Amino acid sequence: MQLEEFLKRQGEFALGHLPTEGFHPETRNLSDLAHQDLGAAIKIVQNIDLAAMEKTEAQANRIQLLSEVIQKTLKNKHRIFLSGCGATGRLALALESTWRKAFADSEQENSVQALMAGGDFALVKSVENFEDFPDYGRRHLNDLGFKTGDLLIAITEGGETPYVIGTVHEALSHSSEKGFQKPWFVYCNPAELLCKTVERSRIVIENKNVENLCIETGPMALSGSTRLQAATSQMLAVGAALWNDLSLISRLREGYALFNLAQFLKPVAEWESTVYREKNFVMYQTEDFPIAVLTDTTERSPTFSLTPFEKQRDFHASHYSLCYLGIPSVNDSESSWVEILNRQPIGLEWPELNGRLGRESILEFDFSNKFLNARALKLFPCEQKMISLNKLGTRLEFFTDQFSSVAESDLLLHPLLEQLFVKMILNTHSLMVMGLVGRYEGNVMTWVRASNGKLIDRTLRYLDFLIDKRNLANPGRDRLLEMMFSEMPTIGPNEAMVLKILEKLTVNTHDAKSE
Repeated sequence: MQLEEFLKRQGEFALGHLPTEGFHPETRNLSDLAHQDLGAAIKIVQNIDLAAMEKTEAQANRIQLLSEVIQKTLKNKHRIFLSGCGATGRLALALESTWRKAFADSEQENSVQALMAGGDFALVKSVENFEDFPDYGRRHLNDLGFKTGDLLIAITEGGETPYVIGTVHEALSHSSEKGFQKPWFVYCNPAELLCKTVERSRIVIENKNVENLCIETGPMALSGSTRLQAATSQMLAVGAALWNDLSLISRLREGYALFNLAQFLKPVAEWESTVYREKNFVMYQTEDFPIAVLTDTTERSPTFSLTPFEKQRDFHASHYSLCYLGIPSVNDSESSWVEILNRQPIGLEWPELNGRLGRESILEFDFSNKFLNARALKLFPCEQKMISLNKLGTRLEFFTDQFSSVAESDLLLHPLLEQLFVKMILNTHSLMVMGLVGRYEGNVMTWVRASNGKLIDRTLRYLDFLIDKRNLANPGRDRLLEMMFSEMPTIGPNEAMVLKILEKLTVNTHDAKSE
């Protein structure tokens, strides 16, 4: 996006007033606490997750209604489509994968189909510019064969994502046909606020042919990082409805409250952050949780401006991701993707994309034992440190050649609950690791990557906040935008735009004071 286009459309991306974009009062000093008392920092995030689950339980009546609609759809042999973008797209794919594995070889195996902005490719590498265009959502849903009688569940943390809203409009295009099912719109900000301030949201929320499920989670543990509590709440709500079992919500909350997360995670976070400080790399190995591990490690890249996963053909050391996923039991890329998705990967084969998001491009990311070993050779003389995450019954274990961290939980006995359980564990773990290596300040994403309209606006808000915090001279919104767009073409994969601009403003402020 160019500066001129952003200025024309900036009202669409001004979302700082939404609660999910706010600063959580309990994590104002999270980055410092991670260094001073890691266990206490972990416990705070765990409590915020538990509070979000309570907000999910408060919507039990709406979730029950959604569940009844889902069961009716399945009974009539129609499909459930889950649309999302970024974190919600990945939770949709995780729900589909979990469903397919749970109902393998039954007539319901293919009843759930997920789609996200950027297609399956975006599961492994963010394609965030896609989210700004509702027509992409309409086209994608149509490509996957959505038809009258099918049910769309459109999931957007903020309630305003254009791509997801586009899928709703495509589903609504069937409203005059016999057998039409009202699409569901799932979001985490107050409906009244969205309708008052975001026109595209109002059009959907107030449409009599749309059903709404609003879970008001409030601010995230890390400001704006809706992959955390918002995505967990939405995955739990939609998942409980899919499995037709609302007791899963309280079971997850009660089981997670009993779990000693700090004891389990502290040695793991300390180990991984040390690996990075020593300029080495990490390979996560798992047989049981490939999509959960892939989701968390993928989402670290846009959240903390880390180098994203490289393809098999990438040989430049500066382009290597700090961590990667390996599935030891599979021998080739295609098999690794089937293990992750529990189906073949689906590419976006749109002519104008020139194969960039197509199936062949997806298969260039290899998570088999073949690439696991090849990557270690590419990284030499740096080391690729191995860590395994697997389960045996109710036993969950992180394992390295230096330690193992083991815990027991009955949550591992249900396919949906174990995915959510591991999601929250991994989210908290990566949040602590990134705090220990300095990738955020307090609870502000100082390394946010301004890769689409929404994130450009977020970067501006963070700059305003930190300029005020540092008592610097604020040059104003227009000048900050000029500085941002000037930096965009040259910003490196391991550079923070927010910090780079703050450094320049610090010099300017000091020079002005010395005159």
